[in-house]
Amino acid sequence: MLIFPQKAALQPAITRGLFALSAGICILLNGIDTIYSEITTRRTGYELFALLADPGNKIAPYIKAYPFAIAGVLMALVMVYLLAPYKGYSLYLYKGRWWNRGIKYTLALSLFIIGARGGFRLKPLSTVDSGQYADGRFAPLISSTPMQLISTWGQKDITEFKFMNAEEARRLVLQAPSAENPANRKTNVVVLVVESLARDYTGFLNGQPYTPFLDSLSKLSVVFPYCYANGIRSIEMVPSIFCGIPSLMDQQYLNSAYASNHRENAFSYFEKQGYATAFYHGANNGTMRFQSFLKSTGLQNYFGIDEYPNTSIDYDGSWGIYDEPYLQYFGQQLTKSKEPFFFSLFTLSSHHPYRVPDSYKNLPSGPLPIHKTIAYTDQAIRSFFQYAQKQPWFSNTIFIITGDHTSHSKNPYFYSQTGHYEIPLLFYSTLLKPAIINKTVSQCDIIPTLLGYLNQHKPFPGMGRNALDSTYPGYSFHRDNGINFIIQYPYTLGMNDAGKVTDFYSRIRNSTTVTHMQKEGEVYENMLHYLKAYLQVYSHSLIHNTNP
Repeated sequence: MLIFPQKAALQPAITRGLFALSAGICILLNGIDTIYSEITTRRTGYELFALLADPGNKIAPYIKAYPFAIAGVLMALVMVYLLAPYKGYSLYLYKGRWWNRGIKYTLALSLFIIGARGGFRLKPLSTVDSGQYADGRFAPLISSTPMQLISTWGQKDITEFKFMNAEEARRLVLQAPSAENPANRKTNVVVLVVESLARDYTGFLNGQPYTPFLDSLSKLSVVFPYCYANGIRSIEMVPSIFCGIPSLMDQQYLNSAYASNHRENAFSYFEKQGYATAFYHGANNGTMRFQSFLKSTGLQNYFGIDEYPNTSIDYDGSWGIYDEPYLQYFGQQLTKSKEPFFFSLFTLSSHHPYRVPDSYKNLPSGPLPIHKTIAYTDQAIRSFFQYAQKQPWFSNTIFIITGDHTSHSKNPYFYSQTGHYEIPLLFYSTLLKPAIINKTVSQCDIIPTLLGYLNQHKPFPGMGRNALDSTYPGYSFHRDNGINFIIQYPYTLGMNDAGKVTDFYSRIRNSTTVTHMQKEGEVYENMLHYLKAYLQVYSHSLIHNTNP
């Protein structure tokens, strides 16, 4: 408050009152959380106001149950007011000529904005960033309730669905990985997530010329032709693949009030099994809050552009490091690592503005700028495999290749509720027999399916399923324009939050024909029942901060 003029006689008292009020509110909110966090196990956000507005929630029982905590908060409020400075100190920024005052106020405002954002960051400071500095279990101690409140202000809380008995819902949705191909030693794992790699751009799934290496690799791999992304943005990929959290809210999970929930990611899971773990992305550290979220959920080693040794040579001038040199660097890091390892890399060259090094201008191109960058990334993956197959760890490694989401297309089908989410998924290893598994799967199913191949009996705490399990029919889930969708190719069913079915139809890939189905029959009933169970388990785990 010292930056404001203090000429008037009442100004010091007003300043003191405003200071005491603002500090008192912060103390009050943190005081409330000393009680309420015992229930939620996290900092309270905007949902506090919905709780207080509910006439069914009485405040009096809490006051009666926690008298010492309430007394402590009241005492702190009194102390703030008594200790607040009374004299009217001021920096007198109002003195001087108008241009002089303007510079001073602009400087003061700029410093305030920089501080409020948390420094010179790509994104404003959020409570999920506390995960960079402590184990996820202790992240709430670093954050504060006012910060959580500001971060979640105006966000709509999700609906907690209750369609059936909780045990029945969990039985349908959750299952421990089954045992497949038991091995005598632990197998290395490499997960390559390719920016904007849609089924639309591939040869082995759609007859396009942009992925010749992946096309050849698919013949030696376990291929899942009916794989769907759980979201349409890169920021939704990390929770879906590595935590089994689909995108079933109107805002991205990493930007929601639930991003600071206690979760375990795949890196933490494998580290507990004795694996070395790391995530690589050649963009600015902190982009899309990947680093903060992954560290808050258990990742120990994050490698971004800050850790890359040749940025001045390999920088693309926009997002980060070109895919080919970064994949070569990644391969060298794998060779240096102890085994077994669980490493993942997220590429970036096939993102707008779609830049390709000058030496690759002759790659296959198409009607869209992204086509050439997909061809470039395919070549980068080829070069990576040429290096990897010469390394001693290659023969004991499972490689998983998939996309984060889809992108632009010349085919209208790829903007439909099914086509807009279709991505490739393949598992390659000399340890695996090539196969085509025609079951509907999603990004959330990748880790549970991997655990099936690795003969891991400990369940992964996410909402995916093992696609190798013959008892699992195979589904994918996403949310679009307030409607919750379940896909079991070729069928799609949509339901709103009130439980009313809005869509049920069949659509063959690349076709413009949509066959609307009668809302009855075994397929309809099974899909609807499974969607309800999935939404119930999902909403309960987020709201109550529990693993599914």
